[in-house]
Amino acid sequence: MKRISRVLLNMAVIGLVPGVAGAVGTYYDGNLYQNPQSRYGSGNGGYYNTYGNGRYSSMGTMKKTTVTKTTKKKTSNKVVKQGFNLDAGFSHEFASWGFEMDKAGSKLHYDNINWNVLSANGTYYFGDSTPMQIKFGARYGMQFGESPMVDDDISNGGYIVQEWTGANGATAGYQTGHALSVGTSKGGKQMGFNMSIGLTDFFKMGAVKITPSVGYRFLEYELKTENNYGATIEIFDSNDNHPYATCVLGYAGELQCDPILLFYSGNVGPEITGRTEDSDGNLTDIVIPSGATSVDPSGTYYYEQSGTSHKYKTSWNGPYVALDMEYNVDSKNVIYGGIELGLPIYNSKGDQPYRYDWQHPTSVEDKGSLGDAMHLGLNANWSTNITDATSFNLGFTYDYYSVSKATANTYLNPTHYTELYNTYKTIYENGIAAGSLSPEQQAALLSEMETIENYEKNGWTLKDENEIKSIYKSMGIRAGINVKF
Repeated sequence: MKRISRVLLNMAVIGLVPGVAGAVGTYYDGNLYQNPQSRYGSGNGGYYNTYGNGRYSSMGTMKKTTVTKTTKKKTSNKVVKQGFNLDAGFSHEFASWGFEMDKAGSKLHYDNINWNVLSANGTYYFGDSTPMQIKFGARYGMQFGESPMVDDDISNGGYIVQEWTGANGATAGYQTGHALSVGTSKGGKQMGFNMSIGLTDFFKMGAVKITPSVGYRFLEYELKTENNYGATIEIFDSNDNHPYATCVLGYAGELQCDPILLFYSGNVGPEITGRTEDSDGNLTDIVIPSGATSVDPSGTYYYEQSGTSHKYKTSWNGPYVALDMEYNVDSKNVIYGGIELGLPIYNSKGDQPYRYDWQHPTSVEDKGSLGDAMHLGLNANWSTNITDATSFNLGFTYDYYSVSKATANTYLNPTHYTELYNTYKTIYENGIAAGSLSPEQQAALLSEMETIENYEKNGWTLKDENEIKSIYKSMGIRAGINVKF
């Protein structure tokens, strides 16, 4: 019995030796034993080893070999993301923004905008039991250097100043304005944030893991213009039956227009004249009405604006859907890519301090509704491990925001238009009393007074639906550090 007991004891001790040796230097991760010499990739997992396969023990001088049968434990080499990741970085972006108006015939654009942007993005991965993630980010940027702004009221047709009618009330023509100015933009700033919830590595295409997500993004930027230089001219687009010509065709079909001149005789006026044809068909000089005592070039002049001439604060905010892709090149390098499609709501408030006929600090406001605008975002990023928990990122970003058919609101200065109304009224009443107003002049003054009355009825606001088209584009290069907690 003693010999049998000793043999059984020796067998038990020898059988434990491989298990003890396998346990030396290992640690427990909550599910599996892992060899500390396993190589780690850029993810949160590694390559797991299975121990205990093919073990055997022998009894010293015993000739019989006893094979111990074991069962393999199936383990997964799937990398499960879990915990919190923080990515902080710096990017330099090249951007442009502008808008154009349909009926008003105006364009305004800021070109070659340079941004220096600090940004941070955090992602929390729930882990195996819940393959989901929450992502949030924030950014703040300052305009770098100077960039040009162009306020263009020429190439898109200009804007209507007023309609002129004849003695019978029929339209005689339109007084239209055309202006162009170029200024310097500097000192702009931007900020934004985003948040989303996604299904971590929900799809796979070969070695590429894809995470779908839905979220909300907000982007706002402020741009202003100083040292603005420009010129404006107002012309009279007359009907074919008008007795005077103000626009003629020049060489090779070039259209040439004289600036409109308004002639007054005492308190009577205004009266528009132009050129006539002589007996040879040549145009004469501008005809000066008999009895005219003064002339007004109306809106034709050159100007310089040394202070802030334009200031706009524009935002795009709304929901989006996104796909983020990840490809592990090797244990240290990962390539990321993403695409985002959004439906932001567009809002832009502008102030033009030199416009005495507009309100301040908000002169104009353009608004879009959900579905009027779209956002396309693209990004590509390369990441390489510095340590097990830290990596360096270098990437590219592209954003395209566009809105069409947004509503334009122009806020008029009540004081200016009230004074103008009283002036027209005085001229009209004095002219009627003196019998010095022609039917055309009476109709023009009454039309102007009625227009101002309608402004007041509408709360001194001009509203044009489906008027605004706006585009913001940016492309950037970003470098950052990612830390896993």
